[in-house]
Amino acid sequence: MRYAAFISYSHTPDTRRARLLRQALHTFARPWNRMRALRVFLDNAAMSMEHNLWSTVEQALGDSEYLLLLASPQAGASKWVGKEIDWWRRGPRPEKLLLVVTGGEIHWDEAAGDFDFARSTCLHPALRGHFTAEPRWVDLRWMDADHAGDLRDPRFREAVADLAAPLHGRPKDELFGEDVTQRGRLRRFRRGMLAGMTALAVLATATAVFAFVQRNTAQEQARIATARQLAATALNLSDDDLELASLLAVQAYRVQETPETVSALYRVSAASPRLTRFVRADDRVTALALSNSPRYVAVGSARGSVDVWTADGTRKVRTLDASGEVTGLTFSDDDRLLAVSSESGETLVQDLDAKDAEDGLRRLSGGGDAVQAMMFSFQSHVLATVDDAGTLRFYDTTSDKPVDSVQTDVGSVMNLSFLDEGTKLFVSHPVGWKLYGGDGGKTVELASSDRTIYPFNNYRHAASPNGSCFGFVKYGGVYLDSPGNMLRAETGGSGPEDEDGECPAPPGVIVNEADVLAVSDGGRAAVGTSDGLLVSTAATGDRPEALETLTGIEAPSVLTFSPGDGDRLASANGDTVALWELNDPGPTAHSPGIAVPDATIVPSHPPLAVGPDGTLVWSHDPQDDSTTLESWTPGSKADSLVYGQGADELYDAIVFGRSGQLIYTATEKVVETWSVADSGALVRKHSVRVREDDSDPQRDTTGAVRLVAAADGKVAVMPSDGSVLLLDPATGERSTAVAARKPNLTAAERARYEQVEYQRAFGEQGRLAAVSTQDGRIDIHELPSGHRRHRLTTGSSSVDALALSERNSALYAVVGGTTLQRWDSTTGKLRWRSDGAAGFGVVADPTGRWVATLAGDGTVWLWDARTGERLGSTRLPAPHTIAGISGAGPHSSLAFSPDGSSLWSVTEKGALLSWDTSADAWIKSLCHRVHRRLTEAEQARYLTSVSDGPAACG
Repeated sequence: MRYAAFISYSHTPDTRRARLLRQALHTFARPWNRMRALRVFLDNAAMSMEHNLWSTVEQALGDSEYLLLLASPQAGASKWVGKEIDWWRRGPRPEKLLLVVTGGEIHWDEAAGDFDFARSTCLHPALRGHFTAEPRWVDLRWMDADHAGDLRDPRFREAVADLAAPLHGRPKDELFGEDVTQRGRLRRFRRGMLAGMTALAVLATATAVFAFVQRNTAQEQARIATARQLAATALNLSDDDLELASLLAVQAYRVQETPETVSALYRVSAASPRLTRFVRADDRVTALALSNSPRYVAVGSARGSVDVWTADGTRKVRTLDASGEVTGLTFSDDDRLLAVSSESGETLVQDLDAKDAEDGLRRLSGGGDAVQAMMFSFQSHVLATVDDAGTLRFYDTTSDKPVDSVQTDVGSVMNLSFLDEGTKLFVSHPVGWKLYGGDGGKTVELASSDRTIYPFNNYRHAASPNGSCFGFVKYGGVYLDSPGNMLRAETGGSGPEDEDGECPAPPGVIVNEADVLAVSDGGRAAVGTSDGLLVSTAATGDRPEALETLTGIEAPSVLTFSPGDGDRLASANGDTVALWELNDPGPTAHSPGIAVPDATIVPSHPPLAVGPDGTLVWSHDPQDDSTTLESWTPGSKADSLVYGQGADELYDAIVFGRSGQLIYTATEKVVETWSVADSGALVRKHSVRVREDDSDPQRDTTGAVRLVAAADGKVAVMPSDGSVLLLDPATGERSTAVAARKPNLTAAERARYEQVEYQRAFGEQGRLAAVSTQDGRIDIHELPSGHRRHRLTTGSSSVDALALSERNSALYAVVGGTTLQRWDSTTGKLRWRSDGAAGFGVVADPTGRWVATLAGDGTVWLWDARTGERLGSTRLPAPHTIAGISGAGPHSSLAFSPDGSSLWSVTEKGALLSWDTSADAWIKSLCHRVHRRLTEAEQARYLTSVSDGPAACG
């Protein structure tokens, strides 16, 4: 026979039991050199996909010596189990039926000589009358669904032996002995084989490990090389293709994190900080417009489509179709209407508040000539257009036809501007201007001039969104004028009452070649050249004068400012539009909207401290009746500041207590303790003088006081003389841990008021203090003993800034004005040195990942604290103060958040800002800026099999 047994069962309860039973019968008493002791048929294990299922079952039944029936209530009701029993009873071996009970009840009726089918719930009716004497059955009802089917279980082993004995045709006790014998032989064979294979395995393993290590090393080196190549390519492209550079920088970091890829990621994310977003058109961009409020940006293309996006470029809100290349776009003053002109002569007006685009769309009728210029009147929806034929038309919102028109006889219109609250319209052209107004309900010419406005040739002209400024660029300079100024010049000083006639002049722009010009209503000019985009900003009010190059894009072909101050700018090259926020410090910067007052013209570093929970506290110069101590918790609203009651001077230093519940402030004379009262204000608890009296024993030194909270409830203070004083804020008890230094100054130097500034720093836990010497060395002292642990020789004659991290056993020093050094504060050994630092400040990340240095112009360099790699830089916004001409560095202070993911900055007469210092945040900002993935062409050009995989920003 092919099979020793055929297992008949119900799948619902007994699939696992049947499989385990078949496996056990295969292995019980199995000769050590055979695969199985006997073969048992199980439908799920032995059958493949069959066209005629029952014929296959019949064949298997005919090839089986025994029928092994798993009896259960489900099997008793199964049609297939019944058919298998019927076949077996009619077959050649009906007496060879073994019964295994897996569920339900089973009872024998002695009187009837058969099973009691009324009381037995597990038997199929097909068995009725089959047994003439009570058979022996195997009870597996104890075997639950989680049973492992292990033959080492005595109960299961006994059940298997009961079934295996008739299948083998041998007594059960003999089978038990055979099973033990065969297992012993198998163990001996295995040990012999194992002994022989071990040596081969060791050799093969050693060879495989070596090959594996070599392969992994090669793959690792390939990933590193590829990642570095992508990072280098990203940096090379960042000046003129920041969109692609951003994607490659992200891809490089995802291939392999190395100092080079981290640096590229940070540099690209900090590059061109004014650039906030890229959007794509369906064809070459031919016209742009920004709404008055930061609500919309409209993009017109050569194909005739107009896409209206939200101002941040994150969502497209409307798409319009014109019958030709879009030549002009303009928004109404309330941002509700958008006017579109095309080269076909068609003019559209779209109501952006209409839910359905067609319901809000008007197609204006005209003479069929292309519109040269158009403008909405202030605070109304009256639209003025001038076409190539020189016809001036006015449209209101009631009709698609013009309500009035007049022939200007002007060949080329350069600017339209509504004056006197929209009652007059100024029209300029290359050799003069005309003024139009109403006369008896009809538009007539009021005044004109034939004075030459524009040069003969080779110039680029532009007008501001509201027409209040217009001009040209030629010979490397920008020349601007205004309608009011021209009117006054013509009329001898009189002009429109609401027009001051002045267009704020931006700083001189020197460019070799101008491809496109844009001017704003508020004193900004943007010039696009083959080298990039240059923006010049006039000083107005608190806004400082600025001249900056906007990098990251190719030479633009279309430019436009937002109406008003022109804080937003849109530029286009090809089908790509770049959106710029000219007051935005950058995509890695975040502003909670908190300004920092300043009442003096003397620059100073406003102290800044970050508590264990991320709470910020800073001090600033008192202004009017404002307090000088303020606190804010990130995530709160900008107006939820906590003020220090009674604070009336700028503090030198601020630190949190060890628990974060107390705040300590210090000046040269006093240390104060603050806590948060129930009212929410910072309340002064204690005030302790630094010295016994208010006299200044050392007039040869200068510099701000340093402060730290010690572990024993005391505070350590380091005045400008380099001494370390230990104070008890509650009792006023004081002691000296480190004596003051004695500067080596000549009498002439003292007469000239020359002073020595010692650089000083405390460890965050108050156990170490560092102070520089007059000859460029650094002493590290232990506290509270004051014992000098190390004297470090920096190799420079000057120490410009210090930061000490006890948690990371690190001392960071900027020496010689340009070199950043890291020393091990435990061993006193130099870990690394890197060039390119600046000495206006150095701060260390509490987690030991980053170091930041501050330059006088506000440049903040980020460094890898472990390797000394200078990763990249960003720029703090210039302060709006008289002393701000010296740059943001002398006006600002830096501090890391407790987790090192943010760097906080505070600038007097500026703002409180946070700067991202995590790779995840940089990737998020880059992907937000480009909001696309690498194209197939870009992947084919820049990626390889090593760098291919999940696409950047996918």
